[in-house]
Amino acid sequence: MRSSKTGFTLIELLIVIAIIGVLVATIVPRLQDARTDGLEVKTKAELTLIGKRAAVEENKALTYDVVCGSNGFTQVTAIAEQIAALQTFTGETVTCNSRTAAYAISILYASSSYWCVDSAGTNQQRTTGLTATEYSCE
Repeated sequence: MRSSKTGFTLIELLIVIAIIGVLVATIVPRLQDARTDGLEVKTKAELTLIGKRAAVEENKALTYDVVCGSNGFTQVTAIAEQIAALQTFTGETVTCNSRTAAYAISILYASSSYWCVDSAGTNQQRTTGLTATEYSCE
């Protein structure tokens, strides 16, 4: 009688491992791209929410000074918390400038682009971050 062995040969195992390696090499870069895209979308959404909150607070205080805490005004706690959460999430620094009649906030959201929101309702990409004296994304 013949004895039959069950199991995989070394060649079969190596072929399966090679196929899995090719699949992983194909999928991993796409997952990284999706993660980066998700981070950018979340950053834009969070800054847009901060902009909406700033409009609400300006209606209450009748000044945009409460957005970033300028001219002797204290920054609104909810905005400060949102900015801190965004900085923690992205690992980047938010630039927040405000004065009585205007505000602008920006953050690095892609490797070389900044996202900016301001009191005029502008939400746009910039190639540079805000300077300390800019109150508009334009």
